[in-house]
Amino acid sequence: MIRIAHVINNLQTGGAETTLLRLMEHIDRSRFEPFVLAMIGEGTIGPRIREMDIPVVALGAARRRLSVRTFLEIRRHLKEFQPDVIQSWMYHSNLAAYLSRGAVPNRPALAWNIRHSLHDLSHEPWMTRQVIKAGAKRSAKVEAIIANSAVSMRQHEAIGYRSSRNEVIPNGFDLESLKPFPNASTKLREEIDIGDSGFIIGCAARFHPMKDQQMLVRATAELVEKGRDIHCVLIGRGCESGGEAESLRPLLGERLHLLGERRPLAETVSGLDCLAVASAWGEGFPNVLAEAMACEVPCVTTDVGDAAAIVADPERVISPRDQKAMVEVVDRMLQLEKQQRQKIGQEERARILENYPIAKIVKQYEDLWVDLASSRNTVP
Repeated sequence: MIRIAHVINNLQTGGAETTLLRLMEHIDRSRFEPFVLAMIGEGTIGPRIREMDIPVVALGAARRRLSVRTFLEIRRHLKEFQPDVIQSWMYHSNLAAYLSRGAVPNRPALAWNIRHSLHDLSHEPWMTRQVIKAGAKRSAKVEAIIANSAVSMRQHEAIGYRSSRNEVIPNGFDLESLKPFPNASTKLREEIDIGDSGFIIGCAARFHPMKDQQMLVRATAELVEKGRDIHCVLIGRGCESGGEAESLRPLLGERLHLLGERRPLAETVSGLDCLAVASAWGEGFPNVLAEAMACEVPCVTTDVGDAAAIVADPERVISPRDQKAMVEVVDRMLQLEKQQRQKIGQEERARILENYPIAKIVKQYEDLWVDLASSRNTVP
């Protein structure tokens, strides 16, 4: 049995957290014994992992701050669990795991996981920039570095992220549970109180400048001015009624619909006519893009991380922050016949099934962990 300790910043809903959840749902528990250590809180994902009889510990640390107390707590829990492999997730946890693993007897192997692209380091908060730079200096002493996108791996290698094993493992999806919901369009239209004729463009992401919902809403407003019958739906933390996204209300008025966080996301996303990833920077592998494609929802995206490779259609990929291009690409989707959009959606689902099935991605992680544990002479 190989003992795997997962060290992660937080367990609030997000891309890395959802990927960890999927791994916990599908790994071979007869071969791997997992333990999850969150530096901040257990959020919405922690209880779901604990329901699988996987121990979860949340340390309650402040966001984006690596305190001495946090290090000591991580060291204590790792020493008690005595993992064969430490799998850390995202910059702060990667550095914290690196600094903490010395407390564990037999020094477990360490695999970092990078979930972010670096189009411009200046976009990151000051502390995050320092953590990224510190990681680059220490990366040669890490047994493996995983990135969830090829673009992200190239960017990080360019600033010095070099381990003995740099590997791209994309996100994976369970197509048995992730599928179009029947009557989703009717239900969504009833919820937001619009008729059958209006076109619904949606974005599912926490409200944050990186996600650039403002650009999408402005583009939608332009289309309304051109006489298009279009509505914009925002889904995610901060996008609930009365939340931060209300700041966009003056741009679109009653045609802006704020639905907040939704789980399962597929039930709501399936009701969209088109999903847009509008992110300005930072994405590695946008989970929501593949999830919408798996639900047969036509997608458009900015060229961030591996988004262009996921969609694999340059006609539906635009430059970040290009509002004019967003207007044009959404307008093209709007003017397609319903049957044409359905065909795009079916082709998208087939692409996700072929390239990103969860079983394939789980095997890549399991093979990595076995190799790392074997290299440390920790496999019984």
